[in-house]
Amino acid sequence: MSDQQPTPEAPKKEIDEETKRKNEEKKKAKEAEKAEKLLKMKEKEAKQAAAKEKELANKAKKEAEKKAKENEEKEKQEAETKKINDYISELLKTPKGSIKNTSNLLPAYHPLAVESVWYDYWLENGYFSPETQMEIQPHVMKDKKFIIVIPPPNVTGSLHLGHALTNSIQDAVVRYRRMKGEVCLWVPGTDHAGIATQVVVEKKLWKDSKITRHDLGREEFIKKVWEWKSEYGTRIQNQLKKMASSYDWKREVFTMDEPRSRAVNTAFIRMFNDGLIFRTTRLVNWSCALKTAISDIEVDFKDLEKHTKLPVPGHDGLYDFGVLFEFAYPVEGTGEHLVVATTRIETMLADTAIAVHPDDERYKHLHGKFAVHPLVDRKIPIITDAILVDKDFGTGVVKITPSHDPNDYETALRHKLEFINLFTDEGIINENGGKFAGMKRFDCRNAVVEALKEKGLYKGMKDNKMRLGICSRSKDIIEPMIKPQWYVKCDEMGAKALNAVKDGDLKIIPETQKITWYRWLESIKDWCVSRQLWWGHRIPAYHVSIKGVRSNPYDTNQWVVGMNQEEARKNATEKFKCSDEDIVSIEQDPDVLDTWFSSGLFPFSVMGWPDQTEDMMNFYPTSLLETGSDILFFWVARMVMMGQQLTGKLPFDTVFLHSMVRDAHGRKMSKSLGNVIDPNDVIKGVSLDGLIEKLYEGNLDPKEVEKASAGVKQDFPNGIAECGTDAMRFALCAYTSQGRDINLDIQRVVAYRNFCNKIWNATRFAHMKLESLFKPSAFDAQELLKDTNAINIWILNAAQRAIKDANEGFDSYDFSKATTAVYNFWLSELCDVYLEMTKSIFSIEEDAPIKQKTKETLYTCIDIGLRLIHPFMPFLSEELYQSLPRRQGDTIPSIMLAPYPIPQPLWESPSIEKEMMECQDVIKSIRSLRSSYNIPTSKKIHTFIHVKDHENLERFNSHAQFIRVLAYASQLEVHISAESRPGCIINIVNENVSILLDVRGSVDFNQEIGRLESKKSLLVKNFDTLQSKTQAPTYEKVPQTIKDNDSTKLKSLEEEITLTNQTIESFKKLNI
Repeated sequence: MSDQQPTPEAPKKEIDEETKRKNEEKKKAKEAEKAEKLLKMKEKEAKQAAAKEKELANKAKKEAEKKAKENEEKEKQEAETKKINDYISELLKTPKGSIKNTSNLLPAYHPLAVESVWYDYWLENGYFSPETQMEIQPHVMKDKKFIIVIPPPNVTGSLHLGHALTNSIQDAVVRYRRMKGEVCLWVPGTDHAGIATQVVVEKKLWKDSKITRHDLGREEFIKKVWEWKSEYGTRIQNQLKKMASSYDWKREVFTMDEPRSRAVNTAFIRMFNDGLIFRTTRLVNWSCALKTAISDIEVDFKDLEKHTKLPVPGHDGLYDFGVLFEFAYPVEGTGEHLVVATTRIETMLADTAIAVHPDDERYKHLHGKFAVHPLVDRKIPIITDAILVDKDFGTGVVKITPSHDPNDYETALRHKLEFINLFTDEGIINENGGKFAGMKRFDCRNAVVEALKEKGLYKGMKDNKMRLGICSRSKDIIEPMIKPQWYVKCDEMGAKALNAVKDGDLKIIPETQKITWYRWLESIKDWCVSRQLWWGHRIPAYHVSIKGVRSNPYDTNQWVVGMNQEEARKNATEKFKCSDEDIVSIEQDPDVLDTWFSSGLFPFSVMGWPDQTEDMMNFYPTSLLETGSDILFFWVARMVMMGQQLTGKLPFDTVFLHSMVRDAHGRKMSKSLGNVIDPNDVIKGVSLDGLIEKLYEGNLDPKEVEKASAGVKQDFPNGIAECGTDAMRFALCAYTSQGRDINLDIQRVVAYRNFCNKIWNATRFAHMKLESLFKPSAFDAQELLKDTNAINIWILNAAQRAIKDANEGFDSYDFSKATTAVYNFWLSELCDVYLEMTKSIFSIEEDAPIKQKTKETLYTCIDIGLRLIHPFMPFLSEELYQSLPRRQGDTIPSIMLAPYPIPQPLWESPSIEKEMMECQDVIKSIRSLRSSYNIPTSKKIHTFIHVKDHENLERFNSHAQFIRVLAYASQLEVHISAESRPGCIINIVNENVSILLDVRGSVDFNQEIGRLESKKSLLVKNFDTLQSKTQAPTYEKVPQTIKDNDSTKLKSLEEEITLTNQTIESFKKLNI
């Protein structure tokens, strides 16, 4: 062991130290690297923080600037609003009847300012009165009259845009006729609207106090309705005035005022005595919720395609509709069953027969036999009827419920079947329902199904497409019911009304509505005129009970009529040849008359009928009846029938039917959809919150309010901008195209408000150019054509065309034609062209003859334009008309009494029209080319017109000034040439004319090429994406309509890519 050598340790120690040193160096290097990274990270974070801070600072600065700008804009707006309000406050100090100060027109059009004062001025001075018109209008034709009555709006609430359309059209026609010199009378009034008003007042009573009309009693309830009428009648009157309606207010009527009530009673009594009104028991539309018969117009229909579960007012749960229930009737003594089908299985409790076809071999052995009713103790005869039964439909067996089905009712009359009424007035099963008595009608439906199942007679139900009648007022499901009612015989009166149109005595516009007129009147039925309501004209009929005579209130012979009970009693003694003591009782019918009965008398009752008043002698018959096409039969036909019957004359000679106003989506206006618009909201403007707040003020239930609010938010997210009366009226008339419904987009009304501003600015321009000392010469159409220039001749030609078209439009009730003519004259011809062209003429310092002639022409065109547009825009036209200087001898106090412009054939110039049209084609082409190269209008460019012949050379040279101004050209040259020019872009106008623009120095081609390359990249990307979609394997399953749409998009994208490539290449060539 001692000889063993020790292991050397020293070299190992050295290696360890070297390794350690290197490790230390590596460690330090890593730490340095880490520190450096950390430092860089901190520097980066610091930079990011600084950048973030800078970004936040910039953002804060921008927000502050934006807020400052908004505040500045708000302050400016508030200052402007204050200025306008102060201005209006001063205007409102104008004494009523005094003319408004129009010496200083505001810099811009403000509807509220313009529309103040004028209505009071017209009203206080009696300008709406035919008597005043005959006194002061110089050109009035006293032997030519134009008479119209308002379709009286219901006093159920505020007016909506449908009423605004009616009044806009009617007032435009009346103002036009008045300006033509025809003696005009427009009679205002409101309708008591029996059922509609009673329903809204009942809803309000329940909403406010949780009481019904029965809690109040008839007399107190009627007082409440009169209070409602007072409030809403005044509101409606104010709305009509706000819309500038030129009614003769001293003749205002209400369909239940004393003179109209006397007219209604007189009409009923006369028609009763003439045998035209009678009392009988028939099937009617019955509203169980309202407990009254209702007219066909008050029935809405819900179309069901298949089995549908629906809620029913007054019931709990959902019920089966859109189905045929099938069940079997046992045949007495045979063991056979007859299977029948019905949509209303609960009515089987009132079945009184089963019908088969007489030729149906399957059931011939059952003729004359009886079926056993499975749920009530009754036998039912099996009858044959070839009219009711189709042997090839279903089982060929039909159940008959005479009291609750119109077809069964007619069948029962033919076969003298028993009539069994199943329901109370409230829709509860009565004692005829056996063990089901006391049930609600649709609960009974379910109970009958279960009872039939228990007996093994229920066969099931299957889908059945059907129309479900629903009461428009209560939303309850209509129940056909047998009720004693008063009827008007309509066959003879209907035939006279039909022949009036066929013979040409009564004109209906549009003519397409004649078909409806003929269809209704050729198949007219007796008119049920009684309603089981409290609000309305109480029927002046009295049931008389006489000693020794069995009382039967269903017998017309036991009824008498009279203006009051005393007169009725006297009539009873004469009719029954008895003494007063023989009369046991005489009781007035508690029912009221259908609203359409009093409305049918309106054209002559407003004139004082039945008395032969001055108005009746001077203003009846009327001239025009203008209303909505939806009430052609319900109101118009009845006015014609009753007018002919009671006065011996047609109540008017022309009927104009406007279309229905719908929302922008084509939907019917409905409170529950939230798309019913108050005209005042369009006139004054309203916020979104304001629109929603109105929903809560109405009678909608909470669910309907929620649905309507969603509709309002979708259609009017920013509320409705202030448009003013004139813009609203013009828009509604412009929309009116005969025979088509109006899908009203509020944004279009806003656009017409901008049009008003154009008219305002054009007239202010005229004031500046005419100067304060200008006095227009006496009007002379020929003199204006002498010693003038082409642009003046052109604008007079345009004025002549507008005058002609506007007159033709009014005379044919083509309001779209009239508004288009006036709009184009003001905007496209006067503002866009003529005023621009006169600037260079008015810049001439010396008072040259052409300058004076242009002043006369400008004044004439502004004056004509204002008179043309007055029927549509009464406030704006009056304001600007009053601001103009007058021709010598013109003392007419209002534009509404000024003459409407008449055609001036001397001004027609086909040659100047053709020339200027060709010039305008060139101008449009130049403007289009400038736009495609993004050249601003402020940049004037050297422009060339290249033509191929001397005719065009002369034409464009003679109108070079006109083209140069409107095409924003620095210079304009016209040459016969087909060559291009250096630095010019080109556009082809037609085969004979090209235009060239020298764009050197005006277009940054590199920038434009870059912009177009970016655009092309996006187009290509969109094209590739869509193409990939169409090439996917699953694309075959895509509907054809979508495929067609995609194909159209691909083609459009391809064309746009090609065009963009061509533009880029042309820019590259020009970029030299």
